[in-house]
Amino acid sequence: MGRPRTRQTELRGTLLEATEYTGAPLRPSPVKFFVCWFWLAFSLTGTTLSAQPPPFLSSPHLADYDAELRQADGHVDTDAMVQRLQELGVNTYYWLVWHGVHDWDDLKLFLPKAQRARIAVWVYLVPPSEGTPTRDPASEPFKLDYLRWAEEIARLSLHDTNLTGWVIDDFYENHQLFSPDYVRRMQATAKAINPKLAFLPLMYYPELTARFVDDYHNVIDGVVAAYPTDREEINEARATLNGAPAPSFPSFTCPWNTPTATGDYVSASVAASVVSTNLSPLSFAEQDDFSGATAGYHFKQLLIDDRIVWEEDVAGGTRAWHEVTLDLAPALQRKSHVTVTFRLLDKKGVSNFGVRWRLKNLKADGLTLAAGLNDPPRWRVDRHGPFETGFGNRNKPDPGRPVHIPFIVMTAASADEFKLRHGEPASPERIAEWVRFSLQACADGQCDGVVTYCLDKEPQSPAFPLVQKAFHDYNKSGSKEPAN
Repeated sequence: MGRPRTRQTELRGTLLEATEYTGAPLRPSPVKFFVCWFWLAFSLTGTTLSAQPPPFLSSPHLADYDAELRQADGHVDTDAMVQRLQELGVNTYYWLVWHGVHDWDDLKLFLPKAQRARIAVWVYLVPPSEGTPTRDPASEPFKLDYLRWAEEIARLSLHDTNLTGWVIDDFYENHQLFSPDYVRRMQATAKAINPKLAFLPLMYYPELTARFVDDYHNVIDGVVAAYPTDREEINEARATLNGAPAPSFPSFTCPWNTPTATGDYVSASVAASVVSTNLSPLSFAEQDDFSGATAGYHFKQLLIDDRIVWEEDVAGGTRAWHEVTLDLAPALQRKSHVTVTFRLLDKKGVSNFGVRWRLKNLKADGLTLAAGLNDPPRWRVDRHGPFETGFGNRNKPDPGRPVHIPFIVMTAASADEFKLRHGEPASPERIAEWVRFSLQACADGQCDGVVTYCLDKEPQSPAFPLVQKAFHDYNKSGSKEPAN
């Protein structure tokens, strides 16, 4: 979390087998029988065994994450944290166990104070990619033993009942370890102790695919989805997490952790009649989520018949939407009918380089299109390789297998992270704007809550008052549109 995702970390085989905690003496577990029973139940039913829906479904889940205030001795200033969270207007705090060796112990001091303030708490852990011996320290004290973490968090949640959930960062980057089977074991361990305890992985929007839903919907209680580009991305995530096999949105995706070969591609095409070859401007808006410098691999293209009329490498740039305007007159001469094609092409194969490319607002004055970008099911899809797309005639969800995965929107509230995700200006006003449209999505039923990432809670914070107002306006409006 908070690092550029231009290259994802490969997990060492030794980490993939880290299912036993070796940093402390093993002891018999009094819940061993119940863990086995839950494990068997998970395996036979294919469902998680929550006694009731996760707590964040009972009321708007308004939360803050990380950026903890600390004392001079390095311990978390628990009193100051409770005060600032109350002032902010949130009802949940995600407690990151990572920055200090005393974070787990400080959590136990924070929980009763937060409970008196009616603040729920979720434990937030780092994954192997952020906790390897050669990189950053793992979450202490149980390090990479997530089965032990599941047990200890669940035990603590019985003592402090405002501990209602836990999250693992960069979950899908580490899905070689966090397989559905392993997550089922984590859940069985935790829910044998406290069936009400919710587990949610931290995901990024391009990772929210039909494949993820199929693989994990039975073993998680929800998702925390980080850094929406815009409101449309939240709506797309809701559709995907509600079980649409491949929601119809005009987009192309090369998944992370997925190798491709030179020449692999995915395209969407539509027929068009030529009505003018003299004045033939074509325009569209496009956006991709990669802003790193790695070049020469993924290329975005627009073709008229087999002629490339526009091409751009995904490298560089920003994650903002860009307007593209082209003169198609040279490509339309002496033609009455053409095929318009958007294509994502790999000129060189990749081993682990994901990207998502989105499109909207297609206009073509010299053409009559058989379908626009507002009707992606009518576009013809062609592909070679592992690419995914929201174009084409997709199957409807199976009514016999209803799926609904609740999800929380995480939005960047620190200037550094906001700049990384959304570009300049990373101003307090733009940070608050993202919080507001995320809250509006919650009010509209397109997500189940909002959490701010690393909001500066120091007294002199320039962003705090604006984000505070957004939360307070939402609370006062009774979950209606936040006031401007």
